[in-house]
Amino acid sequence: MNLISRHYIKWIILGLLNVHMCGFTQQLSFAKSKQNKELSFNYTWSDHQDQTRDITFTLPLRQVNTQNHKKFIPDLAQQYVYIELHKAARKIDPREARVQIQHRGQDILIQVTSRSDKLFAKWQRSMDQSKKKALDQYLQDNYYSHFQTYLGQQAIKPDHLRYIEENTASLKPIAQAVYDKLPTNSETRNYVNLVLSWVQSIPYNELKNRLTSNGAGYLPPLSVVANNQGDCDSKTVLMASLIRSLLPEVKMIMVYLPNHALLGIALPFRTNEQTLDIEGADYLLMEPTGPAKIPLGEIANRSARDIAGNMFSIEEVP
Repeated sequence: MNLISRHYIKWIILGLLNVHMCGFTQQLSFAKSKQNKELSFNYTWSDHQDQTRDITFTLPLRQVNTQNHKKFIPDLAQQYVYIELHKAARKIDPREARVQIQHRGQDILIQVTSRSDKLFAKWQRSMDQSKKKALDQYLQDNYYSHFQTYLGQQAIKPDHLRYIEENTASLKPIAQAVYDKLPTNSETRNYVNLVLSWVQSIPYNELKNRLTSNGAGYLPPLSVVANNQGDCDSKTVLMASLIRSLLPEVKMIMVYLPNHALLGIALPFRTNEQTLDIEGADYLLMEPTGPAKIPLGEIANRSARDIAGNMFSIEEVP
């Protein structure tokens, strides 16, 4: 098994949503239309208090059309690494060391030979670094990142944090449209709860098995909005991006469970609400996926069990 495949197939998360018993958020209508170089959207849904809500906003067509996520193909990543290793090997003075690079099954074998133990160690280390650098570059170019599961397994997944960071500005019209529906001087948690109910109402698109899908089911934030659907991590990233649009300083974390994902936010909380303590900071938890109608500070029973069992990993949202 090669390095790339080994990293990827160990990351299998976000299966079927476990349904909370408090009912479902309901999307009442969805419409979009093209107007010159913009797309106009209208969403109507029922919030956590069963009140009908609606928002209307426009987005530049060029932004929506560029929001695509490429499927991760291990063979292409391996070929990229293979080519970059040959480039690195050509820079080595043959009087110091010789390098052979071969495909060995589904792995890449680097064989360094030298008459000097010191030079051998130097160029072996250099080639190993080149291999890591090449893989990292391929992941960056294709919006993937390294990740460590709660079991300590190394994995590759879509670069959720980068999508959040790069979509903060483009999602501002949506965040503003939601905020404008609130009374003047509303508390921050009122905004978060209203956004949360909207994201939960977006139809849930079941995440494909990551062992075989290689990230093909992941949708960036604008694609979730434009397609009116999204899987678990796609909707959680959208939620984080919308919060970051209007709350640039608030601390947030992505919380990865064995088959699910949550979002945590550093806001004042009540004693009966679900929080997660990370290095002395308490994060109020939320379930962006839906369709369960779960307000801020409540999570599904299965999520609570996983967290209580320390079966989670986190990433801090930039």
